[in-house]
Amino acid sequence: MHMTADSAIDNASLVHDICRCFREKQLAEIVNLLSDDFKLRVLLPTDTDDEIRPRSRAEVALLAHASMGEFDILRFEPHDIALNGDMISSVAHVKFRHKKTGKELETQFQHAWRAADGKICALEQTHDLKVLSDYADSIEAVAREQSQQGQVGSAPRTASGRA
Repeated sequence: MHMTADSAIDNASLVHDICRCFREKQLAEIVNLLSDDFKLRVLLPTDTDDEIRPRSRAEVALLAHASMGEFDILRFEPHDIALNGDMISSVAHVKFRHKKTGKELETQFQHAWRAADGKICALEQTHDLKVLSDYADSIEAVAREQSQQGQVGSAPRTASGRA
């Protein structure tokens, strides 16, 4: 398949657009940029089988929605974009803040995208799984500590929830 300069620009724009939409928490726009048969391949800290499996467009929408509810997305910017036919590679510089604990994470995600007909058809994301796992563990530790402090110092509550 011959790729024109315009389609290469369009593919680079797709990557910028999807990162901007994620940063701005525009879930409907993200889903609109994905093809109906979109597949994400990524290993997440919550994957207990340590196996990469394809995730559908619907699963990605649910994951993104949960992430957007739990984190402030301070940065999600693609860098080092390289185009090769319908394949696009990039490095996303990301920074998240967990809303409840205030814990921040700054890291990079390596992305291999595939585009067709103006949509993203596939994405393979790699990252430092240990960094993400350690971050998730630190959030849990702070949340436990906050919960324990809240229970120790709180006044007894009535059935209505009032102190």
